[in-house]
Amino acid sequence: MKESQIMRRTLFGKSAEAGQVIVIFVVAIVAIIGMVGLVLDGGSAFSQRRDEQNVADLAAVAGATAYLNTTGPSSTKEAAAVGAAQAIASANGYTHEPTAGLTVDVLATSTTLAGTVRVDLTKPHRNNFAAVMGMPTWPVSVTATAVSSSNPNRATEALPILFNAEAFPGAICDITAPTPCSEEVYQMPGAGNEDVPQDGTQFNWTIFCQASGNACNGNSEGVRDLIEGAGADVSLDDDIGPLNAGAHTTLFNALELKVPGTFPVPIVDDDGNMVGFAYFMLTGVEGTSEKVIRGYFVSPVNAEGLTIDESGPGATLETGVNIIKLTN
Repeated sequence: MKESQIMRRTLFGKSAEAGQVIVIFVVAIVAIIGMVGLVLDGGSAFSQRRDEQNVADLAAVAGATAYLNTTGPSSTKEAAAVGAAQAIASANGYTHEPTAGLTVDVLATSTTLAGTVRVDLTKPHRNNFAAVMGMPTWPVSVTATAVSSSNPNRATEALPILFNAEAFPGAICDITAPTPCSEEVYQMPGAGNEDVPQDGTQFNWTIFCQASGNACNGNSEGVRDLIEGAGADVSLDDDIGPLNAGAHTTLFNALELKVPGTFPVPIVDDDGNMVGFAYFMLTGVEGTSEKVIRGYFVSPVNAEGLTIDESGPGATLETGVNIIKLTN
């Protein structure tokens, strides 16, 4: 074989090898750029997720706070929680726009003593490098849940007697003062539509029921059981219903056995809406001719929504501590 032919074959072989190296190099560069792009886009997506999580946490806490601070039935509290959470999300740039892939879903639920607010945020992350590989966006989703609750406000041996808020604040007596407290006289409202005490001089019986907009008409036997401490363990909403107006002589007889004593009693407005609870010193009961009770208040109104518990020893009124916390 001639030397020139050998040289041509050698040069051709080297050219082929060089071409293969270039192809491998290009493929490797593309792969490296792709991996770097995924890392950069992934880091950016992680940063977006962290921002979303912060907003979701704030929105959930805002919703739980609104739930706790809103009075009314559960539906009203839940609506306030949803509105507050959505407002915080919107203020931070997360407004519900499903067509753009941005969703802000808020769910508020109620239990006996707590409200739970869950916020779900989803926003697409717009990729730079990954878009070249057919992935222009990634959905980034987060969830935050906050619970608003309180250590249960609890009253033991609460008397099933309603008083009107107009009895405050002038009737509060300082039992530690050297001057004896002056007892007030409270009478029942007239029969008919005036079952709820209408001023600071009236009272009525109740069975600690949750009216929720419906009539709450108990009976004398149920009230007498409560006076005698028979198994009441209920949580009150914002409405508490009175017993239908009437003399109920047997109730006065049962109540007379409690004299003298200091007991938690529910306080309502003219429509029967819960205002709170207060301590009442029961000093006298007259159920024959006058049908009145006598006594005076020894504490201001507080602790709306108490749990009535007749199982505990002695009359107590404990106000709980409000708690708002993220659970995830």
